[in-house]
Amino acid sequence: MSIAPAEPRFARRPSPDVVAVIAIGVLVLGAWVALLVEAMRLGGGTDAFIQALCRPAGASATDAAGIAWSIAVAALVWMAMSVAMMLPTAVPMVLGFVDLVARRGETGARASAAPVVLTAGYLTVWMLVSILAAVVQVGVGEAASLLPLPGQAGTILAGALVGAAGLYQFSELKMAFLGACRHPLPDLDRDVRPSLPAVFRLGIGQGRRCLGCCGPMMAIMLVAGAMNLAWMGIFAVLMTIEKTTTGTLVPRAVGVFLLAAGAALAVSAVGTDAILAWMARG
Repeated sequence: MSIAPAEPRFARRPSPDVVAVIAIGVLVLGAWVALLVEAMRLGGGTDAFIQALCRPAGASATDAAGIAWSIAVAALVWMAMSVAMMLPTAVPMVLGFVDLVARRGETGARASAAPVVLTAGYLTVWMLVSILAAVVQVGVGEAASLLPLPGQAGTILAGALVGAAGLYQFSELKMAFLGACRHPLPDLDRDVRPSLPAVFRLGIGQGRRCLGCCGPMMAIMLVAGAMNLAWMGIFAVLMTIEKTTTGTLVPRAVGVFLLAAGAALAVSAVGTDAILAWMARG
């Protein structure tokens, strides 16, 4: 009588969606650890709104080499921040794509690589945004060192930026981009197996839609401080909740919060006494 060989233990491979979530978790955790280490190196990363305008990541320098180094350092910080804040919001997109590949019955190396390529396309958009943000941050810092703004003017400008991001939360454009993020990859033909370059382009397209949805909120980090871990955590949670819920309640609530924060900044710069005196004269 023959005895069938016993199946080896742990022979079953984890499902692709589990692998995708673990991979994203490792990348996000690594980014947060890198940011925490850098924040501790800089002294805790507790920059206030206007301080970030005057002290961007990297030492200020007037020579070309020093400015280039400052931009490079700032870009690395923004890239880590983009991975830490934006990659968690892409989980629905990646899991949806993994489910689509599984329902098509696709197997093999191409099917395994496709979610990675999709995520790479998505992150490419945010890496380019990070470079642009670094250039703006260092440029504003250099300009502020040459033409320093009064403290009141800088705080009022910061409040205006935060308030503008709050108003954007109520716009139809915001809701259109948010809908695309909540229901990713709507244009994918389910009867066609796209090539890996096509999957990469899908990731870029979804990254652009995500930029339209979350870009204004990310722009606030230019004044909140690129190493302000508290604001990074708050915005990361808010953007993730936005994309994983339905309806308009969450984006509207975020808009009210940002409008209130922007108004508070502006009022703190002018002072309540000055505002009351102006109203009395009117």
